[in-house]
Formats: sequence, structure tokens, C-alpha cells
Amino acid sequence: MKPAVFLTLLFVCLAPAWGANMIPGNAARGAEVVKAKSCQSCHAIDGMGGQAAPDLAKSPGGRFTPVNLATAMWNHGTGMSAAMSAAGMDAPELSHQEAADLFAYLYGFRHYEDPGDAESGKQTFDSKGCIGCHAQGAGGALPVMKWESVNDPIQLSRAMWNHAARMKSAMNETAAWPELTAQEMTDLLAYVRGANGAPKAPTALSAASAETGQTLFSGNGCAGCHEGSRSLEGMPGARTMVDLAAAMWNHAPAMRQSSEPLRPEEMTRLVGYLWSIQYFDGPGDSANGLDVAVAKGCVSCHGDPNGSYPRFTSLSGELDAIRFISGAWNHSAGMQGAMEEAGQEWPSLSSEELTDVIAYINSL
Repeated sequence: MKPAVFLTLLFVCLAPAWGANMIPGNAARGAEVVKAKSCQSCHAIDGMGGQAAPDLAKSPGGRFTPVNLATAMWNHGTGMSAAMSAAGMDAPELSHQEAADLFAYLYGFRHYEDPGDAESGKQTFDSKGCIGCHAQGAGGALPVMKWESVNDPIQLSRAMWNHAARMKSAMNETAAWPELTAQEMTDLLAYVRGANGAPKAPTALSAASAETGQTLFSGNGCAGCHEGSRSLEGMPGARTMVDLAAAMWNHAPAMRQSSEPLRPEEMTRLVGYLWSIQYFDGPGDSANGLDVAVAKGCVSCHGDPNGSYPRFTSLSGELDAIRFISGAWNHSAGMQGAMEEAGQEWPSLSSEELTDVIAYINSL
């Protein structure tokens, strides 16, 4: 039995059920998933709960996207299965929607993935000209002490977008637009939180349905510009909600027409659509994915037209990280048993490798 046989049980069970779009999650439901599945029997969450496994609010490190969570659960699948078996626990089933909700809940603890520096934020506040209006509320601008969206990354993006339209009309036509990098935005938020006394608190990420978000994306005229080389589906690199806020702010001057203010529920709809097209994970490289699949032994079983294992072509266009999470979880015990029987080691994957493998399978 070859190393890739461990993937077989996963793909056999998931192939008929996978859909084409990433499933938007809801943090409130995710908190219920954590409770119902007894996750905190082993895991702490932000310091509360069991100590036998990593704190789910703090690891894996770095930027947190669906593929990061999928990779972490895949690589630690054997350890989790062994720990539950030793404790006499049965692994609870995890549906695709529950996986999406779990991600949304855990994401709330990490929506400022890159550390912000308040002193650097103050320098940004001064150098970008924010201080001219927002220090004391000059010209009707909202004073920095009263900003309310600093702990809600979805509404932060909305606030920045809505404010940009007002700034465009107020600025001198010859003045340069003050662009912000994602790190400058994060530093600025660290400064603002200190200025108005708002603590860094977890956010209840709640994206609305992808379908209603796509309708809004088209109805507001976004789709007319974001096509071809400007399509958001082809944007490279993993993005956080702070990245989105910075991108929307920087994009405002290039708008062909004045942008309409977005209501809170409209922003959640747009974010749901962006999740569905895997904007935050990036598209992956199918050529590299093929190399990974060969190196890990996957294609020796799943690429054989005469073999007894399902071919990758049967999953083309239907695979994403969220569905991988639920599949890897539900079938990790069976895969571990197959590995032990074959005397094989569990094939680890990096986030980049999993993203590329998903791209490769979807390209077939």
C-alpha cells in the first residue's frame, strides 16, 4: 500500500457531497460547535479549557485562513485520534457547515494576525494627515476617540469604504491620496484602540450567504470592473480582513464612479461572497500541486484509471479547504488505521502545498 492510500478514505466519502463554493461560516454557531463537540476537553480557547492540546485561539501561528486550519488539522490528525482513543472518547462527526462555523469562531481570535505597534500607528496617523481632522473632529470628522469599528474587521472595511467617498469630495484635487499598507492599517488600529480605550477583543465573524453577496457585487457595479485580469478570484496571496480594509481604502480613488455607502448587512454579504471564491486563501498553483501530489504518492493511486481508488478528476472544481477540514476530521481514524496496517508515516502538508494540491485537483 502506497502513502497516498491514506487520502483514499477521505476522497471516497467526500466526493458525492462537495459543492463548488466555500461555505460561509457563522461565529455564534461555531461557539456552539466547540461546546457540542467537547473540543475544550483537550483544547484551551484563549486560555480557558483543557491543557492537553494547543490553545485553539493561539495556534497555528501567522495568518489564519481556512487552508491554515485545514493543514493544522491534517498534520495533527494522528495525534488527535490517538489522544481521543486513549481517553476512551469517540471522535464526533463534523459536517461541512460545522467546519465553516468552527473556522469563523476561531478566526475571531486572530483578526489582527500581524502584531500592531501603537507608536508606529501614531506616526501613520500623523504622516498620512489623519490628525488634521480626526484629532479633535475638525470639519465634522469623527474624533479618533469615538471610532467604533476598531474591533470588528468586517465593519472596519465598511467604515473605511464609506469614509473614503467623503474624503474624495473633501480633498483638494491636487492632493495625493494617503494609501495604507496592511501593516500600517494594523499599526493605526493599535494606536486607535489605545486612544479610545477599546481593548483588542475577539470578533464574531459572521459572513452572509455567498449568493446574496454575489448579487450585491454585481448590482453595485463591482463585477463590471473586476473581471479578466482584475478578477478578485485571481488575486494572489492570502488576505486578512485588515488587508481587505486597506485594499478597499486604497482602491477608492480609482473608482470610475462615486461609490455608494455600504450598510452593515451589505458588508457581511460581500465578505460571504469573497469567502466563497477563496479570495482570502489565494488560488494556488496547479503545476506545483501536481509536483506535491507526485512527491506525496497521491497520484500513484488517485491517478490510475484502472485502480480501485477514486480519481482526482471526480473532484475537479468541487474541492476547498473547508470541506477538507470536515473530511479529514471525520475520516482521520480510518486513515490512521490504514497507515498503521501499511507501516507508513502520515504524509504532512504545508499550507502552500495543500493550497496547490487543491488547485491541481480542481484544474483537472
